[in-house]
Amino acid sequence: MSRRVSDSRAARGLRRFDLLARAEIAAASFAIWLVLALLGATLRWTRRGSADLERRWSAGEPVLMAFWHGRSIMLPLAYRGRGASIMNSTHRDGEIISRALARFGIESTRGSSSRGAVAGVLGLVRASRRGRDVALIPDGPRGPAGIAKGGAAELAIATGAPLFPMAVSCSHGWRLPTWDRMLLPYPFARMVLVVGEPLQAGAAGRASRGDEREEIRSRLESTLRRITAEADRLAGRREVEET
Repeated sequence: MSRRVSDSRAARGLRRFDLLARAEIAAASFAIWLVLALLGATLRWTRRGSADLERRWSAGEPVLMAFWHGRSIMLPLAYRGRGASIMNSTHRDGEIISRALARFGIESTRGSSSRGAVAGVLGLVRASRRGRDVALIPDGPRGPAGIAKGGAAELAIATGAPLFPMAVSCSHGWRLPTWDRMLLPYPFARMVLVVGEPLQAGAAGRASRGDEREEIRSRLESTLRRITAEADRLAGRREVEET
């Protein structure tokens, strides 16, 4: 067999593999969207502290929203704004999640805290300046759970948009065996969304950008812990957690 024929067959094999991978990604993203959409239609919502956030949504003012990673799967079910952006990783799982979120009107920029971070953050800054809301997972993508990194605070400073800590809980649900113990509600569960007071960059009395970033990061972490426990209590969960 000539080298040219061998190379041609290898190329056809790669194309078939690429088509199969694309089909798997499309099927997985559709399945995730379908499950969440059907689940969302059965849920009953209670919202606490959301008046300011919903006023800004109605006025079309861009906001930043911060969720713990372990509650982030419920973001598309809680969101009621006009369009949001989120940063997703560049690998296969990130592509699947990005496509599923797109069906809910949530677009993705590519990057993570460990790869392509600068490009991802710049994409979120541009999205905010275009008037889109931005969803942030301050303890993602690999944890540790319940420890806020500085990216959300940095984005609040860069955009000037208000940063709303948000927590979601449910009366009954699964805790998945993942590092973040992802919470997924059962069908017909009672849902609770608790929104904390917005954190705003530019307050007086901060000595430097680094001081401001750390203050916002620290306040975001403590607020998320508090309102997550509050959401669990309001939902009637037996185990009240902060992450």
